[in-house]
Amino acid sequence: MKYKFSIQKVSQAKYFDVEIETAEHYVLNNFTDSDWTPQIVQSIIYGVDKSKNNDPEKSFVWGNEDIYIRSNKYGVFFIDLMAQRAGRKLDKQDLVLDHPEFIDFMKDFKKFVEQNS
Repeated sequence: MKYKFSIQKVSQAKYFDVEIETAEHYVLNNFTDSDWTPQIVQSIIYGVDKSKNNDPEKSFVWGNEDIYIRSNKYGVFFIDLMAQRAGRKLDKQDLVLDHPEFIDFMKDFKKFVEQNS
């Protein structure tokens, strides 16, 4: 998976921008937001790591207005809430990643947020 992070300024707000370069991972672009802190990113890393052996009924769940994730022993599942609001019907999740791949992405993102906060 290829990605890069940048800062976008809109008025007084600073957005942590996520740009995914691989089409199949596009839903991760929805992590772009102005509310990121290293603590929030770490809480997601922790939740995903702790849930990697859990049955689905004990999944870790996190979401914002643009993306929904669920993590359990079967992987990390993503739903693009923006696409649903635009009228797309959901047949299945938009993306499934294994735990290490997603955690590595989030660790890189956390480092970027720390350096730019």
